[in-house]
Amino acid sequence: MVEDDPCPLLAGRGVARRVGGVLCSALADRAHLPRKGWALTSRQEIHPDEFDQTGELLRWLAARAHDTHTLVEGAVSLGYLRFYEDPVPEVLQVVDGWVAWPE
Repeated sequence: MVEDDPCPLLAGRGVARRVGGVLCSALADRAHLPRKGWALTSRQEIHPDEFDQTGELLRWLAARAHDTHTLVEGAVSLGYLRFYEDPVPEVLQVVDGWVAWPE
């Protein structure tokens, strides 16, 4: 079944219900800086049911990330993911075109 009900990813704003703090996202053009491109910062609560769609976006971003995000083993570091039960976040990486979701 195909569902045509688009919903923007990373669009949460306001109070975070599970992890405290606030939800936000910002995309900024770095055209005026020596290292050109875009900078994205996002703090969201993502349900595991949304991992497929979020993974598509992360793979797309990883293919376009600056070399400073590439680790020695070729993985692309895109930030951190923390399940609300866990006290410490884990590195969120794309490895060989696949998101390495923390367990």
